[in-house]
Amino acid sequence: MQYETAHERYEKLKRVRSRLMVHFNRDDFDDYIQVANSLHDWIKTDPTVSREQRRGLESFVVPESVDWQICHQLANTEKHRRPRLPKHRLTPFVKSVHYEPGKGRGVALPPSMKIIGAGDEITIDHDGGRTSGLSFVARTFGQFYSIFEVIPIPLDQRVITPLRHLLGV
Repeated sequence: MQYETAHERYEKLKRVRSRLMVHFNRDDFDDYIQVANSLHDWIKTDPTVSREQRRGLESFVVPESVDWQICHQLANTEKHRRPRLPKHRLTPFVKSVHYEPGKGRGVALPPSMKIIGAGDEITIDHDGGRTSGLSFVARTFGQFYSIFEVIPIPLDQRVITPLRHLLGV
């Protein structure tokens, strides 16, 4: 096995996310989805993960979470080649993914105004609306960042992390 702990798997997610911030593309987006989706099982079964970290995961992977459902449904669709309807009635359903090579403008990150995430444009349509792949990556990475890098720090010692650090720039 290449990875032995959930933390090692999270480090891979960070590397894939960093590549996406430099050049957003379909291959790394697929890798990001697969690694993020797998972290659910890694966190649940890794004895080095604390109970608080597991609780952080469980608050993210609820049926009503649009971002978790996008992640989970896209990973399963890639694995099984067809979408599966959610079991829970309130679960958002991913309808389609749109890919436009080279059309993604990215986002200017203040104060430097450095452009991150430019490259391919990927959008996900779901029954609750439409979201960009870039914003999905930023939001889901924030969830895993919290689980692995914020929750382990005692509450009175936590500091607010600048957005540019979360985005890997």
